Amino acid sequence: MKTSMTLALAAGLAAGAAHAGEFAETHYTTPLADVCPNPLILQKDWLMQAEHGPILQMIGSGGTMETGVYKGPLGSTGIELQVLEGGGGIGLGDGETAFSALFMGNSKAGVRPHLGYHELDNAFIFSSRFPAVGVFAPLDVAPTVLLWDEATYPDGFASIDDLKAFAEADSGKIYVSTIARTFGKFLVDEGVPEAAFVEGYRGDGENFVVNNGTWLNQGFLTSEVYKFENGNNWEKPIGYVTLNDLGYVNYTGMVSVAKDRMDELAPCLEKLVPIMQQAAVDFAKDPAEVSELIVAFNDGGFGTSWWKTDAELVSYAATTMPETGIIGNGTNDTIGDFDMDRVAAILEIVKPGLDERADPDVTPEDVVTNRFIDPSIGLE
Repeated sequence: MKTSMTLALAAGLAAGAAHAGEFAETHYTTPLADVCPNPLILQKDWLMQAEHGPILQMIGSGGTMETGVYKGPLGSTGIELQVLEGGGGIGLGDGETAFSALFMGNSKAGVRPHLGYHELDNAFIFSSRFPAVGVFAPLDVAPTVLLWDEATYPDGFASIDDLKAFAEADSGKIYVSTIARTFGKFLVDEGVPEAAFVEGYRGDGENFVVNNGTWLNQGFLTSEVYKFENGNNWEKPIGYVTLNDLGYVNYTGMVSVAKDRMDELAPCLEKLVPIMQQAAVDFAKDPAEVSELIVAFNDGGFGTSWWKTDAELVSYAATTMPETGIIGNGTNDTIGDFDMDRVAAILEIVKPGLDERADPDVTPEDVVTNRFIDPSIGLE
């Protein structure tokens, strides 16, 4: 296996940098040593992939790859950033999540991260048990989609009514992970019959292929759409609709802090969040250096032996995200901020199902804030 330094240096040089991490070093220069923890620890929600690019951009290829963590200087700010791998039972202990780690710690890494990825719906659902506040949204639109074979369904599916019509026609099933929570429950609550769904999706393509493309499949625009068009025993054009366009306007992968640490971390966040915003812009404009880093990290087995990210897939995902608005400004000129109308809409969706894990009086302002956002930073 190549050494960590060799992999990181190779990535930086292949991207055209004079030395590994030079871009981050020369572009992220706000002094942080006097206001931020050092090292600053961020817990990801899953194994390394293109969706994490805006955060990895702050280190670039100038970091060190170790089992379960990528770490290095956060530009020339004076602090080190440590980015921990996610996934319960993989980068985290069994049953742990990126947001629970903000309170209980990551048992595998033996640390309590300062920042953690979170999902807006879960922020409401766990607003009492794990009260956290989102401070930055690297992804404006969640990349989760329902996908289909374009030859079988040339008119596609763009609305809940289209899915209801699909269910009535009984020409196939909708294969999802679950209808007991998140977007699956939302689709059922909106009137798509339970009988139209098959649960148990875990990233597999077997049902789609075995049923000759008559089924609709859960997936990610950043992954399965490419995989089905270029492999997965399919290799035919794929259509898709994001869950966002179907009305489940969730934020995923938002960077959050535990509410009980907000006062402690606020001085850091004042300076850090604008750097995150700029890094998201820079990654969207030129993802090559970080894309090579992602491939090298996973090829080296630093996450887990079975998680590999093909270079073509990572390149596709990195370029597709800004092209489709997954990384973008949303309805204004600012990247990384929260649309409070969307936040309120998700609260209305999940509110009927809130239980003892939630604050019964939770509000949108309890779970996200634009306090640290610089409104002048966005994609042009």
